[in-house]
Amino acid sequence: MAACAKQSNWQDACFLLTSMAGAGVSPNIFHFAATITACEKGSQWQQALGLFHAMPLSKVQTETISCNATISACEKAGQWEHASGLFYAMSLSRIHADRISYNATISACEKGGRWRQALDLFWAMPMARVYPNKISFGAAISACEKAGQWQHALGLFFAMPQARLHPDKISYNASISACEKGSQLKQALGLFRSMPLETVQPDTISYNAAISTCGKNHQWQRALDLFSSMTQEQIRADTISFSAAISACEKDGQWRHALGLFSTMSQAKLWSDRICYNATISACEKGHRWHQALKVFWAMQHALVHPNFISYSAVISACDKGGEWEQALGLFRSMPQCSVRPNDICYKTVARACERASQWQQALGLFQSEA
Repeated sequence: MAACAKQSNWQDACFLLTSMAGAGVSPNIFHFAATITACEKGSQWQQALGLFHAMPLSKVQTETISCNATISACEKAGQWEHASGLFYAMSLSRIHADRISYNATISACEKGGRWRQALDLFWAMPMARVYPNKISFGAAISACEKAGQWQHALGLFFAMPQARLHPDKISYNASISACEKGSQLKQALGLFRSMPLETVQPDTISYNAAISTCGKNHQWQRALDLFSSMTQEQIRADTISFSAAISACEKDGQWRHALGLFSTMSQAKLWSDRICYNATISACEKGHRWHQALKVFWAMQHALVHPNFISYSAVISACDKGGEWEQALGLFRSMPQCSVRPNDICYKTVARACERASQWQQALGLFQSEA
């Protein structure tokens, strides 16, 4: 069974455990713990949970190792309620919760978007004489990051040296991402720049969060500088990197830079997602470049990336600004084909384009169809 656990061979482990009962051999704590561990490593949380609850029925007392393996199985599957329930049941059963118990439960709460529960568990650790390690801090910071709680994330990050722990890449990235969600430019860039001082090499995730923070704060030049430095540092930019840089350019109407980045993506053979397409179309719209906006829009459909309301709204607005009422009207009429329902903004934009071209009947027809 131990060999099965090491190899994540949960089927054989479960078979062996079942065979023991058939052979008249009573399984003990170690047999159950090894089988549950095999299920945990094999991402079989329901099997692990079932085995755990079967232990008392087999007159086998649950203990820390089996509890931890079951909590970890639930954590990996994002089953935070089961993980938390097992953790709190440990104290009721007077089973010692160790660092692994806390870390797995905090991580489960993080994955379940339960940042308050994650923090409660984290701060309860010292009171239980269980001291947090880098994994504990990383999971708690990540929980705050996902909830946009940048103040709490930074509080945890700066508490690490007090616990005689050096921040690692996980804690840095989670803290920078938390600042990005809160649009905290100064804090995000401060953390990013301090990474080499702590001998922590920024990776793609670090850069992406920093670039996105610059974009949210209308610092498109800083965003592009960071993007360029990725190549200098031999860090490969991914779709998210390009998306963040293009979005930064879009927010300040830098359509040339946005188009340049978009073109570079295809040269780098990177897949452009809907965010990249929408940001590029929107940048062209802000720069009054209807032809380029339309070209990117058609490229989007050719790449089988499904346009949404944002895509249509931006390209229709670009055509309106360019005086291309027929293009705007054609795009508007094609929206139902892509299962995109026009809203008031789309109606008004197309109507305005028709009115500017003295196409009153077309404009009137739009409002009649809306009614």
